[in-house]
Amino acid sequence: MDRRKAVQISFDDSNRIRILDAEHFKTTESLAEECTTFNDKIHTFSKTVTGLTEILNAQSEKIEVEKLRAIGQRTRKDAENETRKRRQGELAFAIAQKQAELQRLQEQYETLVKIEMEQKVLIEKLNKQ
Repeated sequence: MDRRKAVQISFDDSNRIRILDAEHFKTTESLAEECTTFNDKIHTFSKTVTGLTEILNAQSEKIEVEKLRAIGQRTRKDAENETRKRRQGELAFAIAQKQAELQRLQEQYETLVKIEMEQKVLIEKLNKQ
């Protein structure tokens, strides 16, 4: 008999048989509606998080591409700087060689001018005799 007292049978406003009393039934229905609402909100939140994750992944890929491009540009710049330094050294060496050759040729010219002058003096001397 104790079991029969624990279970109460009642009728709701629509004359339906209920095991729970009306107040507990309404509380249960309210809880079920809140659970459904909560479940819908969780589903919406999950969709939002999924969308955000996709956007962040796309941005991450763009950032990686730009990062690689920047690394490539920096490498190219460094290589260009090295090329310029090497070329500058080559040109400086070529200029030094040309200056040395110019100096040598100027000295040779001055020597030849002296020799020419000496020969002219000698020719004049020989012509006067």
